[in-house]
Amino acid sequence: MKYKIQFTLILIIIVNISFSQEFNWQVELPIVDSSGYYNIFLRPEITSKLNKKFSDVRIFDKKKHEVPYIRQADEDELKSATSKKIKIMQNEHKLAKKYTMALIHNPKKDEFENLVLIIKQTDAEKWVHLSGSDDLRNWHILKNNTRYQSEFSDTATAEIRMLDIPKTNYEYYKLLIFDYNKEIIRLDEVISYQITKKEQEYAEVLRPTFIQEDTTEETRTILKISFAKMQYIDKIAFEIESPKNFLRKAELTKKDSATGKKIRIDYHDSKKKDFYLCSDSINHLILSKYTAKDLYLVVENNDDINLKFSDVRAYQENEYLTAFLEAGEKYIVKFGNKNVPAPIYDIKFFKEKIPLLNPVLETSKMEQLIENDGKNRKSIVIKPYLLWIAFAIVLAILSLISIRVFRKK
Repeated sequence: MKYKIQFTLILIIIVNISFSQEFNWQVELPIVDSSGYYNIFLRPEITSKLNKKFSDVRIFDKKKHEVPYIRQADEDELKSATSKKIKIMQNEHKLAKKYTMALIHNPKKDEFENLVLIIKQTDAEKWVHLSGSDDLRNWHILKNNTRYQSEFSDTATAEIRMLDIPKTNYEYYKLLIFDYNKEIIRLDEVISYQITKKEQEYAEVLRPTFIQEDTTEETRTILKISFAKMQYIDKIAFEIESPKNFLRKAELTKKDSATGKKIRIDYHDSKKKDFYLCSDSINHLILSKYTAKDLYLVVENNDDINLKFSDVRAYQENEYLTAFLEAGEKYIVKFGNKNVPAPIYDIKFFKEKIPLLNPVLETSKMEQLIENDGKNRKSIVIKPYLLWIAFAIVLAILSLISIRVFRKK
């Protein structure tokens, strides 16, 4: 009886492990006529189901094998001629806390949208926490334990390329590089590069509804903007019908669903975002992978007549996955599992061999796989080799049970 209980418990653990690999949604890719690299367009309705790192997406062939891919966002070229070395004020390893802590100084408050960390060569995965501050007391999170793999190099050093941080100009930045693999990460340099990017292309998300309220006492216009569901927003545009000439200060806020309070929104949800609406300019606000369902635009009218809004539209930057597809093969893209870690494929070491221009594939209608509206079951995320260990234990227990039964006979 005791062995049956042990066997049942192990089976439960294995089932829970398998749950962690499930995805909530899937789309099919069209069958291609010729083998080669293709850019798979991720529509906004797909990206809205992904985590902020866009890492919980996989491509599978008909044999359920993963197909390696790279994101187009990873294809920015670093221009060393315009690199800037950033001063490291403090650099120490915290053995008990299992991380390297570095404090870097930006006295001129230059704007950064990427950081490249030069470290001792290692193949281990790294988890990096990045925050910014202007006074060394109030810190704003820019990256929260984000997983990185260092770029391939045949030298004694390697690079961790953080190319997707929000554009900021803090005077101080704090880096925590975690060494969960029990390998001390030695940080040598921190560099920021001027990245040459192609002009961004956007796809419109599902049109939001909006309600305008004018407050005569406070001389403000409040625009409540509501989306049908949570959306990633990279740009939001406003159309204003009247008056003919205006220049008004505005502020965008959102309602925090957890607390019911309004909080300021910015590139990284941490500090106040003010901007101006003007009759002589295109009235749009650039965000960066900002997720929201209900937004509030507050416009200061002062002694002028209220603005009259005629339309509000929101957009996402176009997202693509580049992968090699075989002619006549059927492929499925599965996504939406917050517990799945970012994939690590060899393809990123050979991206210079991938053509710059590839055919673009549109995906089929989205199909829901798990009836929980995108919310995952609580499960244990575990590495594959531990799964094999679990299976080995099951086999060992089965062998013991068989031997005992045989001896009793």
